[in-house]
Amino acid sequence: MDTTFDHVIVGAGSAGCVLANRLSANGATVAVIEAGGRDRHPYIHIPAGYARILNHARLTWGFRTEPDAATGNRALDYPRGRVWGGSSSINGLGHVRGHPSDYDLWAQKGCTGWGWDDLLPYFMRHESFAGGGEGRGTTGPQPIEHLAERPELLDHFARATEAIGLPVNEDMNGPRREGFATFQQTRRGQRRISAARAYLVPALSRPNLAVIDNALALRIVVEGGRATGVAIRRGGQEQVIRARFGVVLSAGAIGSPHLLMLSGIGPARHVAQHGIAPVLDAPGIGGNLQDHYIVRLNYRLTDHRWSANRRIVWPRLGLEVLRWITRGKGVLTWSPGMMSLFARTQDGLEAPDIQINGGPISWQDGRIGVPEAEPGFTLGVWQCRPHSRGSVTLKSPRPEDAPAIAPRFLTERADEDCVVRGIRLARRWMGAEPLRGIVAHELRPGPQAGTDEALLAFAKATGGTVYHPCCTVRMGGDAAAPLDARLRLRGIEGLRVADASVFPDIPVCNINATVLSVAEKAADLIAEDVRG
Repeated sequence: MDTTFDHVIVGAGSAGCVLANRLSANGATVAVIEAGGRDRHPYIHIPAGYARILNHARLTWGFRTEPDAATGNRALDYPRGRVWGGSSSINGLGHVRGHPSDYDLWAQKGCTGWGWDDLLPYFMRHESFAGGGEGRGTTGPQPIEHLAERPELLDHFARATEAIGLPVNEDMNGPRREGFATFQQTRRGQRRISAARAYLVPALSRPNLAVIDNALALRIVVEGGRATGVAIRRGGQEQVIRARFGVVLSAGAIGSPHLLMLSGIGPARHVAQHGIAPVLDAPGIGGNLQDHYIVRLNYRLTDHRWSANRRIVWPRLGLEVLRWITRGKGVLTWSPGMMSLFARTQDGLEAPDIQINGGPISWQDGRIGVPEAEPGFTLGVWQCRPHSRGSVTLKSPRPEDAPAIAPRFLTERADEDCVVRGIRLARRWMGAEPLRGIVAHELRPGPQAGTDEALLAFAKATGGTVYHPCCTVRMGGDAAAPLDARLRLRGIEGLRVADASVFPDIPVCNINATVLSVAEKAADLIAEDVRG
């Protein structure tokens, strides 16, 4: 195998797949290094299969967070994909754009060229949305579709939204974010279309693209202040994959800072404590971790007609499998989020501060994949723009060892207050007149949790991640930002980062659509630099 390429990309997740396609389309030689293998597992391609693979031993990294007193001293599962497509192969398929102000705030922080008007063309470039409409892309590589099956319960949710004074939107990615809308999915027909299926697989016929999978990246090779390659271990053998033009890290908000620190690029004192020779003192790497903290509420419904709980267990599940195979319909096309409500819970906000999503399934003790016997549904409440900041740091100098992931959820008082307001909004929504006779009562946290203190205690004891980690190798105009606005690592030539870690701040919503757009823009930036 040739071990020298124009571009070496670390990670075949959402961003890496985009870059592999776009850079190889221009004739450059490209290598993609991926720790996992091909996306052959059947559950990857069934939309509802997410419930079975979120913590799959082979398809994910098996990460867990560091226990934190603010969230009950629990070690939380922190799924990250380790397979072609990365987390786009195991996620809930939600395709949601951020609020325009998200990206304008990026630009205001010195990220020139990253405002909403700058990024909108990249959102349009990557998507192929069957519904079309103003500002929507219809010819991109990534298929986006409305729900294949719209449960009747969602219509009642929509009417309940209007009853509490909020709007209902036909397109959740249209001009208005606030209000109710059904989710859009990264799906074509009956199947999930991950970034691997949308971008990487179609480019495999190009002789100038190589995917080096089942290969663990050990460190970035830096020579004379320039990144010249990536050391990997594959099949027990170590080798260096060389880069003529540059190395692009697309290993995600956990993997990218981890690999940088393993390479001696990060807080110098910290990496030295683990026996790694510092190459560049970059204190900002691994800090600023942001994520959405979700608190799940469960409700009992009055009749099984409103819930899918019985449809996802045998023998009825057999009928659903048949429906999926023959018609591309039924619960196997569902996502964990079927609908969403964005709302402002305080006056004077420029964007929603709460997102509530969910669908007509309820899980035993909140365990995804184990439905209750009685009819129910689940709502997930999360703060859109948390103030709490966490970190990714080394636990050991061994690349095969997981890093220390400390999201530090609910460590700011403003976040505590916001999550309580979000739960109260969810309760007001579920108590609206259009849901009378459909929603029987609240199961979790239940009517006994009536005070703000009780609701906060419930949130701290039961909540978890929505799987949206980002911002750990941020770009910015200030010298403390590890990356400049062209995604170049300050202090090392030939090294870029392009994934969710580059966000200065988290968008108000699910992040995969933003990652695809960042990668599309990154491909343009790299091409511009190649042309000089």
